[in-house]
Amino acid sequence: MAKAKRKLLPKDFEGKLRNGDLDALMGVFGSCQIDARGGYSKRTTLAFNDCPDDLARWLVAQGADIDAPDSYGETPLHARCSHWQGRIAILLELGADIHRVSDRGDTPLHKAANVGSADNVRLLLDHGAVPDVRNAAGLTPLDSALQSCANTKIAEIADVAEILLAATAKPGTAKPSMLARLFGGRAAGNKGEIAANKQAVQRIGTEFEFHRQAFNPESVDRVSAGLDKLYRLFDVPPVPRRIIHDGKAAIVAKATDWETAHHELWAQLVPSSGAAETVQGEVIRISGRIHDELYRNGGTNWDADYRDMAGALVRYLGSGNPLETARLEQASRVVKNIKRENEGIETLCRLAVEWVALNPAPLVLSKPSYSR
Repeated sequence: MAKAKRKLLPKDFEGKLRNGDLDALMGVFGSCQIDARGGYSKRTTLAFNDCPDDLARWLVAQGADIDAPDSYGETPLHARCSHWQGRIAILLELGADIHRVSDRGDTPLHKAANVGSADNVRLLLDHGAVPDVRNAAGLTPLDSALQSCANTKIAEIADVAEILLAATAKPGTAKPSMLARLFGGRAAGNKGEIAANKQAVQRIGTEFEFHRQAFNPESVDRVSAGLDKLYRLFDVPPVPRRIIHDGKAAIVAKATDWETAHHELWAQLVPSSGAAETVQGEVIRISGRIHDELYRNGGTNWDADYRDMAGALVRYLGSGNPLETARLEQASRVVKNIKRENEGIETLCRLAVEWVALNPAPLVLSKPSYSR
């Protein structure tokens, strides 16, 4: 009786793929099923970006499923479109389904757009992908790419946006019947969606400008040019470059309300990463970090470092020209109960602004014990 073939690929299979020995790779399937699985998502060989084209052709000829889903319902085309150097031409040649929707609700075009692969976006569109198809969240590939765009991907996402905008502008590219089949979508371009994309571009610009000074000098010009392209494509006024405090002038917030003043001081004093150079900057940074961690992130990352930061904040508020005793006691109470009640966290931001107002002369920060 013949021994049953294995359902899982060998542990060293990815190394074999990188070596590219076609005979050795085909030999693996002497003991493994043609759709044997591997990797964390239990995907088939066709989903691995290092799979040689000749091996892909041989596998399909042997009966491999070109659209075999992994644990997340993603086909090999989804998987390769998620790779920043994804090689999808061979899968399209072999008949991969460009309209397939994953369990998470994305088409391959969403994946290619999100990763910023202009070449793959073009290939998918050339093979009939619907440019404004919506995923389970109701987002088109363009919407999704803009919402997920990080600083390092700005130039690539700008190229993708240009392609998708041109594709949706062409007569006949919006296909109601297809959109109805996939999530009941409708053609992109309504006022709410346009406004959302403008807001996304503004968010991208704001985040980049905050980090511009510390950005990789080898790529900052390319990324900045990509940002300028997004501004032009979506008719968004460029976000002003951040004016960082020089460490010498008096630190004074122009805003009269504490919340706006906190944002103003954050922009002036808080660095792209790590502790601030001044105590003023650090009280703003710590109070803002604590507020963000507890209100936005639910305290998921709260640890000893955050506790040390909270304790340091109270000490800073008592240094220089200190807050009055009642205000310092209020800060101590909030810090003491901070994880138990999550109440009064905004108080720390307000007290930080008050302390900075009492201490306009920059105070150099000694190296802190915490690392966040």
